[in-house]
Amino acid sequence: MATEIRRLIFSHSETTSAIRTYGTTLGMKFPDGRVIRARYAGNAEYEFHTLKQFKAPIQGDYNVRETPKAITLTFFDEKTFEQKFINLTADFISAALIEYCIQNKIMMPKNAEKNLDLTEFNVCLDINLENLTENASGPLRLED
Repeated sequence: MATEIRRLIFSHSETTSAIRTYGTTLGMKFPDGRVIRARYAGNAEYEFHTLKQFKAPIQGDYNVRETPKAITLTFFDEKTFEQKFINLTADFISAALIEYCIQNKIMMPKNAEKNLDLTEFNVCLDINLENLTENASGPLRLED
């Protein structure tokens, strides 16, 4: 079975837009400014997180791998030069990014497994799709 791997890399401005838009639908408020940094938080931040039990329907519909981690986002307000921090679950951010992709018509297969990852400068959504090959379950047909 061949596995297709794709990585969507979101800029901090795209991440800010995705989180604000998705959070608004849930009645959440975020600090002013834009996201300038995202990093994994410790286990305690996740264990006591209020969003830990929240599972968005989009997570199941789009095959999002559950990640038991919290992520600390740093918001920078250019008007006041203040930095403010907020902790969110990785699952919340994944759902926000998928909604962002849907709204901006970025194609992604629903059945592919999606996993959130952070790099030094970006938030990423990894997409893994296992493709059937001839040896896995017989030859592929046009209908497949």
